[in-house]
Amino acid sequence: MERISCLDGEKYKELKVKEGVYVPDLAVNFPDDDPSRRMVKVEVVRDLKFDETYPYLDESSDYKRNVFLCDLKTYLCNFLNWMIYGLKIENKHVLDGKDFSNGAITVANHQYRWDVPGVRKAVGYRRLWIPAWADTFKTSDYFNLRGARCIPIPENMGGIKKFNEAFDILHERKEWFHIFPEGVRWDFYKPFKPFRKGAFNWAYKYDMPIIPMVYVHRERTGWRKLFAKGEPLMTLKVLEPMYADKSLPRKAAVDKLRKEVYEKMLDAAGIIHNPWPMIPEVDN
Repeated sequence: MERISCLDGEKYKELKVKEGVYVPDLAVNFPDDDPSRRMVKVEVVRDLKFDETYPYLDESSDYKRNVFLCDLKTYLCNFLNWMIYGLKIENKHVLDGKDFSNGAITVANHQYRWDVPGVRKAVGYRRLWIPAWADTFKTSDYFNLRGARCIPIPENMGGIKKFNEAFDILHERKEWFHIFPEGVRWDFYKPFKPFRKGAFNWAYKYDMPIIPMVYVHRERTGWRKLFAKGEPLMTLKVLEPMYADKSLPRKAAVDKLRKEVYEKMLDAAGIIHNPWPMIPEVDN
């Protein structure tokens, strides 16, 4: 049987990268028609409602215990990140000496199951709160997601109001947020999918800097060839913080910041021509 190769896909054929940039040859048929399609299957095992009654910001002792245990688990995940994916973090020093007294928003391309622990390692002692698809909380990952400070994005107005109130409170506490602007995870996918504007809206609303981070791939070498065959090694690049231009009207400032962050991230990823547009068809 002929081997499947992502490089045969329409979008990969359009992709152009800088000389020397590694593009992993994955045995995956990625979608070429819908960048919002979710490739990670959701298997529902819990019946939960994400409306105005859901505790988006949970202060219970059980929740705090779960968070503590998940924080410990993050250290294990990052040990495995190093062992299996050879995770390297570059340019972490760009965060040194910066004023983050009002919090910050990290953004990254959504690459693999353990990409959040990598971002957590990059920001050090800071806590990250993460908006996430509500239906993933109905899976066996419920406690992991809750413990990782993920907050479900509800689909009804009552829930949205409470969700927004939760992040308003977190901002008052000067907490940090993390958002994957692509919205969906396609494992080790080289092109960038369109960026939703949520992170950039929040950057303007809360007057918080965006800290772009970019996962790039390296060829699997040495003893790490024993693990995760067919998957690349990973490097996380930390870029300079970027701010919304508050002299502009909100929409113009949000659009400008999204474009600037997107272009900086493409450049850091070594992408000269990206096959997907920057703005999704449904821009929310």
